[in-house]
Amino acid sequence: MIQKRVDGKERRAYVRLERSVPVRFKIDGVRQTGKIYTAKTRNISRGGLCVEIAEETAELLEQISALGGKIGIDIDSLISEQATAVSVKSVWINSRVDWTSKPSKKKRNLLMGLEFEDVAEETRRRIHDFIVKEMVKRYEKPD
Repeated sequence: MIQKRVDGKERRAYVRLERSVPVRFKIDGVRQTGKIYTAKTRNISRGGLCVEIAEETAELLEQISALGGKIGIDIDSLISEQATAVSVKSVWINSRVDWTSKPSKKKRNLLMGLEFEDVAEETRRRIHDFIVKEMVKRYEKPD
């Protein structure tokens, strides 16, 4: 499985929103087959996200590795158009596993850093607008 060496230098290209949001994903990318998993985000950026997964981590890592580290993310489960449920036909985007951090005694869940791939500009803009809106909310004064 992918294990990147970290040298302590900041390499982020985009601002990250520290936010825990439920998200759906598939290991087989954006194809319509395969099991759908759920996870929670740790942070979200225009270029990717970090997810925390509590289920079947050994089996999951094996499957991800066998399929070249490609994962499909349901963008509608992450950022819905309105504050409503997931749309009938979800928009799935490709991502690549950039790094993993396996569970340990201190941290019980698997962490994965995912980089978005081949994302339509409209979808990338939607992610960007969501991040900006959420960051602005932090600094708004209550009435």
